[in-house]
Amino acid sequence: MTGPVRIEEVLRFLGVDDREVLRLLRAEGLFESDELSAVECEELRVAVHLVRELGVNAAGVQVVLRLRGRLIALQSRTQEALRQLLHDRDEP
Repeated sequence: MTGPVRIEEVLRFLGVDDREVLRLLRAEGLFESDELSAVECEELRVAVHLVRELGVNAAGVQVVLRLRGRLIALQSRTQEALRQLLHDRDEP
């Protein structure tokens, strides 16, 4: 995926016929744009799974997505720190 994707296309791909899920998420300030980036598409996939399969409410989805984003950022920083340590160790 190279550019923004219409949210309707993502919902159709996810098999979401019911717009209620999107309405609930938007009530919490999530997915307000009609076009989504690749990262937002993945977040919407996770959000739909949380709501439909696990019964998480929209406020809980917001918390989960925020924590997930922090974990992904922390993982990236940890990997970069490890790469730098290995690089520094290998230099004469």
